[in-house]
Amino acid sequence: MTRIDFFLTFLMIVCLYSAIRGGQPERRAVIILVVGIVLTILAPAPSIERFTHPEVGILIVDLAMLSAFVMLALYAERYWTLWICSMQVIQVLSHIPIMLIPELLPQAYYITAAIWAYPMLIVLTVGTYRHQQRLQQYGVDRSWSDFSTSPT
Repeated sequence: MTRIDFFLTFLMIVCLYSAIRGGQPERRAVIILVVGIVLTILAPAPSIERFTHPEVGILIVDLAMLSAFVMLALYAERYWTLWICSMQVIQVLSHIPIMLIPELLPQAYYITAAIWAYPMLIVLTVGTYRHQQRLQQYGVDRSWSDFSTSPT
């Protein structure tokens, strides 16, 4: 199994779990992640030039995902959303080294830009599990903050 196969399998398992067992914030995070990853797959430069210069398409996708996660964190009644936002900020900042050091190895840029997807999926899994625990313990788990105008 290649690392891409492993990641896609891990992504599918986490997204299915969160979509089925999670609340509205978890389901919205699944949508953000899946759309972001699909767009990230489509965004890079042609293969011979891939990760040899700043990947503007992937940076734009990362910024859009960050915006979506920030909106989710502002309205959701969940702490895990702050962790996801923090990791996505690091994901966006990972594009800076290639801008400052053009001779950076493409593999180092690729790994730095891609590695944060794994902890983000782990955080989403833990958030979904904690949602289930709160449902069992209290019978209810609010999805949105009191000041939120986000539709359910």
